[in-house]
Amino acid sequence: MLEKLTEMEKVIEDIKERINEQKYVRIVTHHDPDGLSSGSILAKLLLRENKLFQITVVEHLSKNVIDKLSNKYFYIFADMGSGQIEELLNKDIRGVIIDHHPPAIKETHVKDIIQLNPHIFGIDGAKEATASGMCYLLARAYKYYDLSGLAIVGIIGDMQYSPLLGINKFIVNEAREYRHIKIFEDIIYNVYNIELYKAIAYCTKPYIPDLASEVKAYNFLKSLNIDPEKKELTWDESKKLISALIFKYPKADRLKINRIIINHKVKDAFLLSEMLNSVGRHGLFGVGIGIGLEDDKCIERGYEILWEYKKKLIKEIKETKLRKLKNIYYFEGKKGFIGIIASILAEDKPVIGYYIEGDIAKFSARGNKELIERGLDLNEAMAVAKEFDGSGGGHNIAAGATIPKDKIEEFLKRVDEIIGGQLSKG
Repeated sequence: MLEKLTEMEKVIEDIKERINEQKYVRIVTHHDPDGLSSGSILAKLLLRENKLFQITVVEHLSKNVIDKLSNKYFYIFADMGSGQIEELLNKDIRGVIIDHHPPAIKETHVKDIIQLNPHIFGIDGAKEATASGMCYLLARAYKYYDLSGLAIVGIIGDMQYSPLLGINKFIVNEAREYRHIKIFEDIIYNVYNIELYKAIAYCTKPYIPDLASEVKAYNFLKSLNIDPEKKELTWDESKKLISALIFKYPKADRLKINRIIINHKVKDAFLLSEMLNSVGRHGLFGVGIGIGLEDDKCIERGYEILWEYKKKLIKEIKETKLRKLKNIYYFEGKKGFIGIIASILAEDKPVIGYYIEGDIAKFSARGNKELIERGLDLNEAMAVAKEFDGSGGGHNIAAGATIPKDKIEEFLKRVDEIIGGQLSKG
């Protein structure tokens, strides 16, 4: 890993030199927690370097978005761009791509674009490195080691925290070395700093159907002689709760996490990750960047949106009707919810959610680590959208696609075949 990191540092020095030459930088980043963390790291870096900049947050680096880019500016694309580098080159765009998705061109220097992508260095961007982690590697070249906390938020948001591997592990270890984080074992419900019965009722990682209401969660805690109104469990109370939950949720060990306290006004990295996810899914991209930059009003709004979102999410989960093919579950849902619901419900088979927008159907597919170990690769499965006049891709554990809505059924059947072939090899 250190050898690969040294190779990256040579590219990072080239990026640093290019940034130092600029008076004005345009950042284009993704709307999920990894993208918003990436944008926040880059914004803090550029602020400290006295650079003028503008941030644009988008859901996809689509043709429509690329068409609106002007080659007069210097760009940094974060958590996107490697898959669209050819289109950017065709527009004579100059700048930097900091991404962790599989690149269309496996080169670091292509015309006026420098590409920092772990895949180019033989590192798996689906489980060993995130975009925010790669942005942190740039920030540390400026000695801004404190920005490691935001990178860890992105690592959590991109489901790469457990287990920690590769660049992700390096970042967490360095953050501990410089004392920018504290890590300790705790129960997930203590993360939220809200009444325990509410934390339990609206928790989705894990999702426990029998307790997914305030009344049920309140009465359950009362039955254990635990005060439902308190905001934090002691370790003894946590053990009592976990023991009781085993009868309702056999995987109760998932309730224990290694909490990470970071140098940020939202101190808990898991909480900050969920907050960024909720505002991003609500389209409040400016609020997300504001939260990353520690603006008090944005953080206050973030808390409000988080709990509004959690309540809506529980309602959507309860209303979700899974349909089954041989190797997948699928469902039709609502924009802003299908990815997270698919992630929550993915157990023995991958889950694919979709919603229809005009003449287009948009898909989010999710798996889990056990399915990945059996051979699941959702990036490959979603990429088959090209055969249906669409586009798709992502990671092995999480990917998406867009196709014409009249091809939903045949697309799902084809995806089911591909996934069946993957899992049969595992």
